[in-house]
Amino acid sequence: MHFNIKVLTLILILFFSKPIFSQVKINNNFRSPIGIPIALSGNFGELRSNHFHTGIDIKTNGTINYKVYSIESGYVSRINISHWGYGKAIYIDHPNGYTSVYAHLDHFPEKIEKIIRKEQYNLKTETLTYYLDSLAIKVEEGEVIAYSGNTGGSSGPHLHFEIRETISEHPVNPQLFNFDISDNKSPVIEKLKLYLFVNKDFSPNFKEKYFNLIRKENKFFLKYDSVISLKKGFFAFGLKAFDNYDNSNNKCGIYSIQMLVDGQLNHELFFDEIDFETNREINIHKDFKAYQNKREKTHKLFIHPKNDLQIYNRELGNGLLCFKDTLLHKIKILVKDLNNNSSELNFYVQNELPKSCDNYLENSKPFINKFYSLDSQMVITIDSTSLFDNVALEPVIIGDVYTFKNKIIPVKSNFILAIKLNDSQLNNADQLFIGYFKKNGNVINKNGFVSNGFISAELNSFRDYKIFLDNSPPIIKHAINNMQKNNNQELIFTITDSK
Repeated sequence: MHFNIKVLTLILILFFSKPIFSQVKINNNFRSPIGIPIALSGNFGELRSNHFHTGIDIKTNGTINYKVYSIESGYVSRINISHWGYGKAIYIDHPNGYTSVYAHLDHFPEKIEKIIRKEQYNLKTETLTYYLDSLAIKVEEGEVIAYSGNTGGSSGPHLHFEIRETISEHPVNPQLFNFDISDNKSPVIEKLKLYLFVNKDFSPNFKEKYFNLIRKENKFFLKYDSVISLKKGFFAFGLKAFDNYDNSNNKCGIYSIQMLVDGQLNHELFFDEIDFETNREINIHKDFKAYQNKREKTHKLFIHPKNDLQIYNRELGNGLLCFKDTLLHKIKILVKDLNNNSSELNFYVQNELPKSCDNYLENSKPFINKFYSLDSQMVITIDSTSLFDNVALEPVIIGDVYTFKNKIIPVKSNFILAIKLNDSQLNNADQLFIGYFKKNGNVINKNGFVSNGFISAELNSFRDYKIFLDNSPPIIKHAINNMQKNNNQELIFTITDSK
């Protein structure tokens, strides 16, 4: 019996670790997490700054305090209280192997608030991540578990809703579960992008060109010519596209893309499931330069050798193309959603002259530069796992700014920046941090550790960094005049900090 249990467990783990690629909706009895018609401002797999969106964002008519319901019976397995990220969030484990997640909440019913307050007093902290056992808070399907809000990293009132596999914790596309989301609109294909690779090492030194499109219902064509003329080397495509829904004007992400070459499937991706461990590799899936410069959301229809995302049908290869002949080759790109709406782009490619396709593109160069130093004032410690490509970082010091000649380089894992301190800075070492300015003027604090005359910080992007001095204490003010209690018998304070 023990042997059978172990085998069953292994089968389940293998099943949950595989990409779905099914486009088949999952049978379930989940009810809606909210009591109003579901209108989406964001969907699963949407391209964000450093991650794919792992849930759906449900509109709440620009207000807070809508009742949030458990989609099925289960128990509260985790509660999160934070000023960032998900804000106030609750996780419910269900007996069918899924966990539902509800985030950016305003508050909880009293039976849950009471448990949160007790844990906050025990830990002497407001923010917490609290894991509960299966007996602590049981909930029924349709029970009110929270009230919608605008907490954490939310940019406006809405309910962020996820479904995860409980064992793997991988988020699964909620639209696979038959929630009533009205969608009769086909995806929109905005632009096609051509990449011509000029180096054998798959480095980012490639040529690129955008093609504008024209639309006839759900079919798209190149605006000026139906044939793309090719001169040399390997090539691949990128696609800028979006989807939207019947009751929402928001531009949302696409569900799937298929590319056919001369009628044969050549590249395929689906947003069925995402792994948090590889989620940051969005920066090698999307056109990173286009996103950084123009916030354009372009899906690259080829797979970088260091791209470990499981959103692709990898049996088809990496999506790179090369033709030896000068014949016309037909390309069809299909973009679909989960409500059987689809759009297609059709065009042709043709070589000007015959060419060789012998040199397979791969990231074969060894990683050489693990350590950068600029006159011993600016030191970068980085290893081969930190970058997708072997590129020169070229650190630069401009006044009090510590930066890089090329900041448009996606980072796979963190690196360390160390900056030498002068005597004046060393006298205030415990008040220093490394940070940068956002476009709105706000300072982002990346912390800092002082040792051997240097301040260092662990970073995940190449920016214009500075050393900041924080010598102003936080300010605490009472939010109500004359220190009186509000109607709920609460004392309310506001706490601000300049850095």
